[in-house]
Amino acid sequence: MVVELGRHIFGVLIFILATQSLQAQDLKITGHTLFNQTTRLDTAKLLSDQPLKSPWGAVGRSAVLPGWGQIYTEHYLKAPLYFSINVFFVYQIYHYEMLWRDEKNEAYRSKRNQFTWYFALSYLLTMVDAYVDAYLYKFDDAMRIAHYMKIEEGVWTSRVEFSIQF
Repeated sequence: MVVELGRHIFGVLIFILATQSLQAQDLKITGHTLFNQTTRLDTAKLLSDQPLKSPWGAVGRSAVLPGWGQIYTEHYLKAPLYFSINVFFVYQIYHYEMLWRDEKNEAYRSKRNQFTWYFALSYLLTMVDAYVDAYLYKFDDAMRIAHYMKIEEGVWTSRVEFSIQF
C-alpha cells in the first residue's frame, strides 16, 4: 500500500514537473513569447520593491505539495529534493507507527515522534524557502542590469545603470 502511494505521488510530481517545464520555456514567435508579450526584461519591474512572483502563492503551493513552490519559482533542482525529504519523513512516521502498534515498544513510539518533528521542520523550511525564492525571483538579473564592473589592465571600472521606459 505504501509503495503504491509512493508511486502515485511520484507520478503526480513528474506530471507537475513536466507541465511546469513546458510553461517555463519561452517559445519565440516573431519577437514575442507564447506566455509573455515581449522577451525584453522590464527593468522597472525588476528594480521595484514589488516581487515578480507571489511569495504567498509560492508558500501555498509548497503547503499543498512540498516542492511545488520551488517549481513555481523556477528552482527545478530544489523541488524533487524537498519533495523527497518530506516523503522520506512521512514514510518513517508511518513505518514506526505501524511497528509501535504491533509491538507496543516505546522505542518505536519515540522514533515516530522524532520523525514527526523532523517532518514538521522540513515542511516549514520548504515553505520558507519557497517564500524567499519568490520574493527574490530574478534578483540576480536585476543586479546584473543595475551594476556593471569591468577590469582592464589592472584598473577596475564600475558603473551603475538605470533605464526607464515610457
